Amino acid sequence: MLCEETRQSLSQYVDDCVSLPARVAIDEHLDRCPVCRDEVIELRALRRRLSLLTAPTPPANLAATISNALAIEAAARRQQPPPSLGQRIVRFIEPWVMPYSAGSFASVLMFFLMFTALRPHFVALREAAAQQRGTVFMIQTMDGGYDLYQPITAEGFAASRGAVTVESPTLNPVGARAALTTSYARPSANANSEADDMIVVTNVFFNGSASLVDVVQPPRDKHMLADFESALRQNAAFVPASLDRRPDTMRVVFAVQKVDVDERNF
Repeated sequence: MLCEETRQSLSQYVDDCVSLPARVAIDEHLDRCPVCRDEVIELRALRRRLSLLTAPTPPANLAATISNALAIEAAARRQQPPPSLGQRIVRFIEPWVMPYSAGSFASVLMFFLMFTALRPHFVALREAAAQQRGTVFMIQTMDGGYDLYQPITAEGFAASRGAVTVESPTLNPVGARAALTTSYARPSANANSEADDMIVVTNVFFNGSASLVDVVQPPRDKHMLADFESALRQNAAFVPASLDRRPDTMRVVFAVQKVDVDERNF
């Protein structure tokens, strides 16, 4: 036997209340374990000390006192009116209703606390679902014959980029910055003009406006950088942060390329 199992039976062992096989197993364990032997010695010493105590003598009028108290209680119950049917029903169901009531209240409280904790996640999922529905609607419209001459709204364009708007803010499709980018892609009558490019860093704010922070690679044509800054000042270059679900302020790196193509090739 292990020490744990032996200690659970030591009190009965000292009182000679264990079976013969259990006593044999405990004796074998006590022969090997000095810790359990010391505990048996302490239990036997305690038993001897208890046996030396004198038994308390009850008062002489104890039986009469108990009988009188029982008689008074019985007389008081006989004088009380019998309980009504409703009282008897309440007394019968009270032991059953109270635990269920407490459990139901605890369940409602836990559900309320859990719902309060998960509410921001539910709101985020609802917004994501609404954004996804907007994207699906735009794709279906395009598949069904989307009119290319209809203007693109900032909301629809941001919804179509829902998966990457947190890392890359959405360009305002009706802003001066988008118009400037479109102008770089138009064919030019002067096919001999040279291509140009630049890399700049901008800060994008919560309302979609942006400001130039640094020029990593300046263009050869200084007018290209001036046009870029002028487009940023005219109106918001990006959609508001609420449409992209992005941080209020972000830093964006622009790599702008200008390529002039002979319009006679189109």
